[in-house]
Amino acid sequence: MSTTDDNNEEFLRLLARHDPAIRAYVRASIPDPADVADVMQNVSVIAWKKFSVLDNPETDFGRWACVIARYEIMKFRRGKARDRLVLDPDIVERIADEGIEEAPERESWIKALQYCMEKLPESRRALLVEAYHPDSSIKELAAGMNKNPNALYQTLSRLRLSLVDCIERQTRQQST
Repeated sequence: MSTTDDNNEEFLRLLARHDPAIRAYVRASIPDPADVADVMQNVSVIAWKKFSVLDNPETDFGRWACVIARYEIMKFRRGKARDRLVLDPDIVERIADEGIEEAPERESWIKALQYCMEKLPESRRALLVEAYHPDSSIKELAAGMNKNPNALYQTLSRLRLSLVDCIERQTRQQST
């Protein structure tokens, strides 16, 4: 395998590993999923083009990609500057700085969430996924389950509390 193939493989591996944290960082600044997808695509292309300049990819990739994402978010915001509901650039920059600092914590939280979701019984996991799907409504979901919407809200509340407890335990274990 050539060096180029090795670099491409390493890039793809690192991008796949850090994608959830980078995507969460972008989502914190851009609410629309379609816009997030566009920004993420730009981030991926720029990161791929500039990957060769990264000194220590294994340890620096996530933070480096978030910096690229920060600039792409600012570029996106400038493009949307004519919209009435755009935050001041200084505020966006401050949010971006905090997001970069919190990237390792977010990544740890995402790993813990994935672990905790896997520990749930399949029926409970499917319920959570369906309930939080963008095209889903609790009323429709409850009706499809022959449940009262309030009862479904209570079930989801208990599941969320259970997940929070599990995530907190996992993140404490990961930090020790």
